[in-house]
Amino acid sequence: MTDDAAPPGQAAPAQKPPADIRKLMPWAGLAVAFWATLPKYSGPKLTVKGGAATEFVDHIVPGLLVAVMCVAALAARRRPQGPGLVPFTAAATTLLAGFWMVATHWQLIRQAMMDPPQAPWAGAIYHTTAAVAVMGFGLLWAVLHWPDLSDAMAEDDAKRAAAAKAAGGDD
Repeated sequence: MTDDAAPPGQAAPAQKPPADIRKLMPWAGLAVAFWATLPKYSGPKLTVKGGAATEFVDHIVPGLLVAVMCVAALAARRRPQGPGLVPFTAAATTLLAGFWMVATHWQLIRQAMMDPPQAPWAGAIYHTTAAVAVMGFGLLWAVLHWPDLSDAMAEDDAKRAAAAKAAGGDD
């Protein structure tokens, strides 16, 4: 008999369910959103075409978008019918924001690798790590909520099949 098994005739002790990491993702996302905005205001400086406007579009806009998505996911938990697809949508939007950031920053690493370097390594790494963090976080969050999308699609398919059957078109 194992340690977890109850003696015959007695109920098994109640086990606490494991923590759901998915509930922590919006909170972690707020930290990642803050990190995404940091390179504009701190760290090694870079001279980029477009100056402050480029930095705003490449760091502040995606960071704010991730923060808004995290707040939306947290607010959706309080709805009576549950969060629905809001967490998955927030995750997918975060992934897209991260993709945008990586797409606009990969050039920095290439420029730093040139001989002679056209961008300083410290600045290139500092700016690019925030981009990779947002994209990686968005990917993790989306993967964790992928079953929500699958469940919603299955539920929608079942509703459509029931509606088709009720309409008499069950071919």
